[in-house]
Amino acid sequence: MKVLIWSLVSLVAAGAIFGSLILLGPFRSGMISVGTPRENPVASSGKQVYHLEVDGVSREFIVYRPENLSATQEAPVVFVFHGTTGTGEKFYTITNWKSKADSEGFMTVYPTSLKYHVFDDEKVVKGEVKGAVSSYTTKWNAYELPGLIDPKYPDQVLADDVAFTRQMVSFINENYAADESRFYATGFSNGAQMVSRLAVETSDIFAAFAPAGAGMIYDQVLSEIAAGNINFVPRPVLQTIGEVDPKISHYLGVSAINMTASAAEDGDPVKDKFISGFLELEGLKDVGTYELKGPVAHYGYKDSEQIEGSSSYDLLLMKGMGHIYPNGKNYPIDIVNILWPFFSRFSL
Repeated sequence: MKVLIWSLVSLVAAGAIFGSLILLGPFRSGMISVGTPRENPVASSGKQVYHLEVDGVSREFIVYRPENLSATQEAPVVFVFHGTTGTGEKFYTITNWKSKADSEGFMTVYPTSLKYHVFDDEKVVKGEVKGAVSSYTTKWNAYELPGLIDPKYPDQVLADDVAFTRQMVSFINENYAADESRFYATGFSNGAQMVSRLAVETSDIFAAFAPAGAGMIYDQVLSEIAAGNINFVPRPVLQTIGEVDPKISHYLGVSAINMTASAAEDGDPVKDKFISGFLELEGLKDVGTYELKGPVAHYGYKDSEQIEGSSSYDLLLMKGMGHIYPNGKNYPIDIVNILWPFFSRFSL
């Protein structure tokens, strides 16, 4: 059993290249074709809704650029991936990434996944475990999706959401003044699963990743990396999970998640299901730090020999938090006040 070293670690805690460009302005009705944002002052700032054709399907995403940024000022970009049943519009509305972007001077992107007929033998719905659950809902094509397809609808075509992400990044770099070395990705629940996939397959374009309320690394993915089938470079990852998240606790087979130092010991579900996979992905030693500060338990891993930012894994367990993306209203901590200071430390 590996030893977890105790130490105090500071933690910020409370507190057209792919087809025609279509824009839906925030104060206009209908859809109009416009010039690229660099050429059109109307499109250079504020909220814009775009559609790109990816593999013959129209895909939607929102781009927000603060009004106080000039059209030529290169800015970092944060991608925010919604969870199951969600949309980019929903996460634009319920998270505080927009206001954080205004105050700190970066851009945000809110993509929307496609819908699928999915089936779960057993699923936690509003805190209750139910069997044989079928639904038609938005889902990101993370590693889990192929196994969730409803057998009544076997011929569904699964979108390549990694390709969609790459095209959004290319679109933004082509049409906005963006800092190409400072793209970041966060997501909630199924969106966190998508972010975990991006951490494996898009380490060439994102400088750091932050899955929340889900996200894990599978043995077969690690095998593909080891075999050289995936071009991968370790990037910093910060993961957040609620102590009483019913979906996670059901997945781990526990009533509540262990928030003590022993959660990082072999045999604990947190270690076995979350920490171990990310340590192997990041190439980190199984020796870390633990700090309990207020409602947050912080497990941190970084090899002292490594260059700052090249590889690290931080897990935050949030006391009393359920299956939510905390915004300061649904939980006392607003996650953007943790994630932006984390993201802002890193660049490619």
